[in-house]
Amino acid sequence: MTTPLLNEDQTRRLASHLRLLADDLHALMLRATAEHPGPAYDGVRGAINAVTGALEALRREFDLPDAFGPSLRRRIAAVADVWAARVEDLRARRMKGYGPVHADLARRLDPHVDVLRHELGLLAAAAGRLGEDA
Repeated sequence: MTTPLLNEDQTRRLASHLRLLADDLHALMLRATAEHPGPAYDGVRGAINAVTGALEALRREFDLPDAFGPSLRRRIAAVADVWAARVEDLRARRMKGYGPVHADLARRLDPHVDVLRHELGLLAAAAGRLGEDA
């Protein structure tokens, strides 16, 4: 007997994040279609479809439930987790790719990034205290 590649918690995490991505892609497709019909946005719609295809292939590869939707508790925690990782890219040292960085930027910006990350952690913790049925 082979051991599954993902345990139950890993499966839930992967499926939750893929569902959040699928929901965001769906919302983007609706906007790209309703607000910007026509050939100028065909490339965007094609790219969204390609990402959706890759997402579906990943779901099939790991036999993830198609209709899996995270509970509000898990959705809040996942959004907080994803944004905590993204906010890290806002640190002064990471801004070099966008041009010269002012000598005082780290002193002024990074403490705000620290607070934002901390608050996102508290949001995830608050979601964790919700009941499983939330």
